[in-house]
Amino acid sequence: MTVGDVYDFLDSIAPFYNQDKSDNSGLLVGDRFAEVNKALVCLDATNAVVAEAAGVGADLIVAHHPLIYRPVLKIVSGDPLHALVRSNICLIATHTNTDIAVGGIADIMLARLGFPKSSVVLFPINADGSGYGRVVDLDAPVSAEKLAGMCKLAFGCSVVRYVDSGRDLRRVGVSSGSAKESVELALDAGCDAFVCGEVSHDRMVFAANHGLTLIEAGHFHTEDIVCEDLVGRLRAHFSGLDVRKAASSVDVCGYLV
Repeated sequence: MTVGDVYDFLDSIAPFYNQDKSDNSGLLVGDRFAEVNKALVCLDATNAVVAEAAGVGADLIVAHHPLIYRPVLKIVSGDPLHALVRSNICLIATHTNTDIAVGGIADIMLARLGFPKSSVVLFPINADGSGYGRVVDLDAPVSAEKLAGMCKLAFGCSVVRYVDSGRDLRRVGVSSGSAKESVELALDAGCDAFVCGEVSHDRMVFAANHGLTLIEAGHFHTEDIVCEDLVGRLRAHFSGLDVRKAASSVDVCGYLV
């Protein structure tokens, strides 16, 4: 099989044309016609992940975050791009197209939390109604503390920061990664709580002032969950492909609790 075969499959489950206009998903390094026998999946294609790929003889890395996002001014030793090219390893990024896809990260978040499925999009960005996040109505209300604890378990967080509105939570919005723009949208959608990856301090204050429970579960933790899902999908579709999550795909931050 080829890198193009893997690209086409990823495109079929999360179309690249649906990515955010500011994004840079797709085949970023390598050759569409290159043969691939072994692949690693990761959140970020760090130097450690590239070194691991080279060490195990992987031909391809499938990452969530694009390695090339802004204009590249130089490619020098010590940079993952340099290591990829030198090791002849291809790189596909499937980022915002996976964020917004049906069965994408928002739906994985709901499943991990044990919440019902939802087709209600929090932040539509495309003409077909697709966009970031989901809004779900719970079968039974929960407290802010309980929801924060559920997030800690569901996403494997070391720390969960949250603003407690002090009321029962029945309608919840979820969105992975950075979600600063979505806090007000969650409030407008009638959400009692909004679960996201990361927000700035002013959004925490905004939530407190407007009676919204806001839970910050970590950018890494709310998006790393997509790696296991991608590995499972790739294994099911390509029986001859050796694919696994990179052992070195870990949170680069440490936490004191």
